[in-house]
Amino acid sequence: MRLKAIPAVTAIAAATFLGAAASPAQAGTGLLIAVQINSFQDWGNFNQDPVESTNTPGDAIRACDWTADGWAVTSYLDVGRNGTWDRTVSTSGVPSDFCTHWETGNLAEGTKVTIKACNTKAGYAPKNCKEEDTVA
Repeated sequence: MRLKAIPAVTAIAAATFLGAAASPAQAGTGLLIAVQINSFQDWGNFNQDPVESTNTPGDAIRACDWTADGWAVTSYLDVGRNGTWDRTVSTSGVPSDFCTHWETGNLAEGTKVTIKACNTKAGYAPKNCKEEDTVA
């Protein structure tokens, strides 16, 4: 399993939106992973397990856009790491300083997933894309 450390800025932002921050750990322990793009101004999240105190669902992704640059943020989830994006959520059409709803669906514990986040804009190729592998 390949995980990168979440910089303090994003960890604090995630804690603000969730009410609590989780650290990378083994499956079933409430992992919250952030894929930061655009100099850490925008990101996509994957939340492994539900956080009942904040009504945050598990096996869920969202996109957060904090840059007023005309570009949205799109988050993608590849379940099973087979090259197919199974779940997508985007901030397109919404002003910056915004996180989308959590797009969710139950996955078996230990399922390998990839989360990807990109800046996106109609008529342009996605840019600043980053992705991370983890497990549900």
